Amino acid sequence: MLNKTMRLIVQALVGITLASVCAAQAQSPAAKYPERPIRIIVPFPAGDGIDMQARLIGQHLTEKWGQQVLVENRPGAGTLIGTEAAVKAPADGYTILLVTTTYSINPSLHPKVPYDPLKDFTPLIQTTAIPLIVVASPTFPPNNLNEVIALARQKPGTMSMGNSGIGTSAHIAMELLRMAAKLDYVHVPYKGIPPAMVDLLSGQLNMLSTSPAQVMGSIREGKIKPIAVTGAKRMPLLPNVATVAESGMPGFEATAWIGLVMPAGTPRDIVAKLNSEIAAILNRPEIKARFNNDGSEIIASSPEAFGAHISSELQKWAKVIKDAGIKPQ
Repeated sequence: MLNKTMRLIVQALVGITLASVCAAQAQSPAAKYPERPIRIIVPFPAGDGIDMQARLIGQHLTEKWGQQVLVENRPGAGTLIGTEAAVKAPADGYTILLVTTTYSINPSLHPKVPYDPLKDFTPLIQTTAIPLIVVASPTFPPNNLNEVIALARQKPGTMSMGNSGIGTSAHIAMELLRMAAKLDYVHVPYKGIPPAMVDLLSGQLNMLSTSPAQVMGSIREGKIKPIAVTGAKRMPLLPNVATVAESGMPGFEATAWIGLVMPAGTPRDIVAKLNSEIAAILNRPEIKARFNNDGSEIIASSPEAFGAHISSELQKWAKVIKDAGIKPQ
């Protein structure tokens, strides 16, 4: 009799526990999420590679959930306009901000920025990592970084290095290289890659630092030559091109990245749900192949790992900016 009574008590407790769990899940903000359109704020112009990544993710989320995921381009002021718009958005799970390496550079580059990268946003996911590449004009004599360093020391101040603008990841990475290799070159910032490519192809510019996607076509056509890559390992697309670390600077690594964050205070279960869905999209074989073809590496990190990466990048680039005395335009 006692055993039967105990069984009834245990069954009742189990039933109560299950009911409580189900009730908690039903009350969870993520249970019915999303119930309306989501926006991804992209602080860059429409049509570039960064914008296309946001649109690709948005398209797949729309197909999965049946709710529109809309990309809102807010370029300008070195990404500060779009970032400020996201800071002011409610932390309800319906605003996502696309961020790049610039997100961790701006706080040290500008005397005042409208956001605190650690306090105002919740990390969602690092989508990709992008090793930078140094390419050279076909008329420039050196064919690798060791030859560049040798020429720079032989004729200091005579060679030029371009990028898409002051404060970009390509600019800051090359300042790190300048200090590591004790290079003396003329820094030439451009307003974008297209005008820089014109000067590079004509020989008016010796070298250019940028992302692989911007120059792979010209490399394949033999119009320009790769000098070095800045990642920790060689690029599969360019297996014969040495890294900076292999060229006499062990430990050197400067990798650009793209990720997504949300306003601070966004419910954690919504962040977890989005992270899981976006990671699944990024890890599809056809998506991986598409990004790898542009020289990008899929990361698809956890929110915690991305948060740690942002913290590390803030410290790294703050030191470079201070030591190199870099000032905004």
